[in-house]
Amino acid sequence: MKFDNGETTTQVLLGVPVVFSLLLMAIQGAVFFHTANIASVAAAQSAAAGAAVDGGMLPALDKAARTIAELSGQSYSLPQAVITTDEVVVTVRLRVPQVAPFFSFTVTRVAHEPLERYISEMDR
Repeated sequence: MKFDNGETTTQVLLGVPVVFSLLLMAIQGAVFFHTANIASVAAAQSAAAGAAVDGGMLPALDKAARTIAELSGQSYSLPQAVITTDEVVVTVRLRVPQVAPFFSFTVTRVAHEPLERYISEMDR
C-alpha cells in the first residue's frame, strides 16, 4: 500500500484558490453586464427626454442623473448631452463595482434620438 501523506491537502490548497477566482470572475462579469444595462437605460431614457418637443439639455441631463440614481449606478463622470438640429446624443459613463481584484472598469453607452418636431394643424 502506498502512502500519500499530505497529497489531499496540497490539492485543496491549489484547487480552492483557482475555483474561488473563477467564481469571482463570473460574478464580476455579471456585475459588468448589469452596469452596462444601467448605462444603456439611462442613456436611452435621457435621450428620449431631451428629444421631446418640450425637452432640451436640462431635461435630458436630469433624466440621466435620476435614472442612474434610481438604478443604483455609480457615475464615473457627468452625463453629456449634445443637441444638434436633427438629433440628441447622450453619453453616460458609469463605474463598474469591483468584485474581483485587478478588474477596474468603466462602461460608456451612447444613445441617439431624433428630435421630435411639432407641426401645427394648419401646416399639415
